Amino acid sequence: MAVRNLGMLVGPDLSAVAQMRWVVRLAEARDLDLIVLQHVESKDRGSSEIPLDGSAEGEVAATAREILQAIEENPLLRAGPRPEASAESVASSGASVIHVRMKQIRCAGFRALRDMLGIEVQKSDIELCTILRKELGGGDAELVKQRQLFLRYAPCEVVHCSGFSETSELSRILVTVASGAHGKAALRLACDLAAGFNATLTALRVNPTIGPDAERVGALRMDNLLRKTLGKEHAQVTRRVVVDDHVHRGVRRVWDEGQFDLVVAGASRVGILGSMVEGSIGAKLVKGESAPTVAIVSAASPMRNRFFGFVQNGIERLVPQIDRENRVVLVDRVQSSSSWDFDFSALMVLSTLIAAVGLIQNAPAVVIGAMLVAPLMTPLLGLGLALVQGNPVLARISVHAIVFGVMVAILVGVLVGLLTPGFQEPTREMLGRGGPGVLDLCVAFASGLAAAYASSRPGLLAALPGVAIAAALVPPIATCGLALSLGNFDLAFNALLLFVINMVTIVLATVVSLWLVGLRNIKRMSRWTVRAGGAVLLAVLALGIYLSLYPPSRATEIGLPSGLMQAIQQPLGDDYRLEGIAIAYDEIGVQLNVRVVGEKFASEDLAQEIRTLARGHFKKPVRVRLLTQVEAGEVPPRDLESSAVGNQVP
Repeated sequence: MAVRNLGMLVGPDLSAVAQMRWVVRLAEARDLDLIVLQHVESKDRGSSEIPLDGSAEGEVAATAREILQAIEENPLLRAGPRPEASAESVASSGASVIHVRMKQIRCAGFRALRDMLGIEVQKSDIELCTILRKELGGGDAELVKQRQLFLRYAPCEVVHCSGFSETSELSRILVTVASGAHGKAALRLACDLAAGFNATLTALRVNPTIGPDAERVGALRMDNLLRKTLGKEHAQVTRRVVVDDHVHRGVRRVWDEGQFDLVVAGASRVGILGSMVEGSIGAKLVKGESAPTVAIVSAASPMRNRFFGFVQNGIERLVPQIDRENRVVLVDRVQSSSSWDFDFSALMVLSTLIAAVGLIQNAPAVVIGAMLVAPLMTPLLGLGLALVQGNPVLARISVHAIVFGVMVAILVGVLVGLLTPGFQEPTREMLGRGGPGVLDLCVAFASGLAAAYASSRPGLLAALPGVAIAAALVPPIATCGLALSLGNFDLAFNALLLFVINMVTIVLATVVSLWLVGLRNIKRMSRWTVRAGGAVLLAVLALGIYLSLYPPSRATEIGLPSGLMQAIQQPLGDDYRLEGIAIAYDEIGVQLNVRVVGEKFASEDLAQEIRTLARGHFKKPVRVRLLTQVEAGEVPPRDLESSAVGNQVP
């Protein structure tokens, strides 16, 4: 049977003796052996056993001597691993002997330390890990982040203690009562500590203001939680209910009244690491005249969380992670460029004007130039960044810029269409944006991934113009405005649909890309973030299903003159079935691609008849390309092309 251990990560701001005083009581209450872990900055990664016989050298020597001193002063402690016998007894007290070992963890950086701690917890069968700090507050932001991630994915119960001093005495313990795994773990820990330190235990329930019965409801809820968690021991716990909408304020009130020595809270009540982040219980309690020792308890992470953490660690090793400096620069650049101001509106008008002229003239080079000028990509990146970070302010700024930008672009497109002489029919470039398909969704997703990744890497910013061309955000909106000026509402709808496809897919891809490079919200996601992210994901899935059911070939009939479909169906008779008609306008005139299905190839006479019918529906020269699909499928298709300005060409 494996030995059950308690792991203590030695903190830098407290002596090992002071930390041992707390941990030994906890190990005694839980009947655990003790493993002292000390981090040493080193380029080499690994862990090694440190002998507690006075022979330790290097950075761990001082800590090893302090631990050895504490062992010699306490008759319950023994240096070295536990022998094969499962337990020993101390005759004088009848208490279990605690075997103490020390290990050195070598690695560089907080992230590596988190990984090494996780490995050591599993290798040494540590079921409870403690971290003690003297100061309340966050300290280094990267340290706080990695500590939070360790708590989230740790395979063991973790107790993070802040506010300790060399003379801390724990005779009166206050524990907040909450549901969930973390709340139950906090109750069990507080009960064990009360027994180990012979302290009084008071359970506190901070209930929100729900009416005149709020206090009674809180008392009933607390009694049920105590009974389920502690069993018979719940009767020995003093109870206290406070009605307040803010947990930290309710705890502060009780602390001021009773002068407790220790506040124990589950991580679920105050965030994943309450005392270490601004706005938590620990940070707000310290604002009073006296500050308590705060113990934040996190239950062992469930298997799904550990699997998620394993996947995340794999991604971090594969994908280069953005550092703090570049992260700040990225957020500042995106937020400042996502606002609806004069610069944004001017670029939006000019890019739409360029795109509209290029679409009318069938000039792809001009349309590409409009893509480079368009500023819409930045607010889309901003919206994705807001969803990743849980930033509602940035989300509002980005949505405001997107909505007003689209409205301005459509208006400019309509005005250009109305004011352009001789513009009476959609051009080939316009029709090319009137048939969105699944491939457009794939291109938009790839463009969003590339844009977000390039934005997170200063050395790749030169790739953003190419990404803007691939995304092609403004031409579909300009096409929508031009189609509205012609009264072609089907083309306008499909062009706007293409932009919506690009928009929501780029936002989703931005979320994925930024998450992969390390921009993650380690706090609990807010309700609006979950809803907004879910809406974007559902929109992409819905559009994908729609485009799969209605492929772009069905949208190519946009722009056909009224009655042309019926006119072409008449000469086909019963021998052929009209499969579809695609139309394109260019500098020569109009080209119709007519696709029919039959038992034999269509004759040249049929192609000539279709050309004659088509000429009566257009004022421009017409070319007809007749493609026959034989139902037997043994002979490849054959097409016949005819022209209103020349002879028929087989």
